[in-house]
Amino acid sequence: MQKGSVAEYTGVMEERSDFRRIAIWFGGIVVGFKLWTALLVVVFSVNWPTAWYLILNHVAWLVGLVLLGTGPLLFWYRLLRVRRRRAQLLRAEWEISEPTEGQRARF
Repeated sequence: MQKGSVAEYTGVMEERSDFRRIAIWFGGIVVGFKLWTALLVVVFSVNWPTAWYLILNHVAWLVGLVLLGTGPLLFWYRLLRVRRRRAQLLRAEWEISEPTEGQRARF
């Protein structure tokens, strides 16, 4: 198989898809276990210091998840902006008319 062939590219994309699926499952299991444990602690230990500890602990997790998710979301947003700008520049350079709805759906 030639280096850079379509089959090689497809294999890499399938590996990424598998990795993403595994990461989502792992994250779901961790979050589910955390929520289940918090529920059990609240049910069996109904005093306020414990409840406040759990609430503050979950806030820390949420802040961490937001910080971890911000980078990929900003990258994705910038990628879309760059692609949109590139399409505008190509249209301006080649004097191509505005894309139709079918062509716009690809971006």
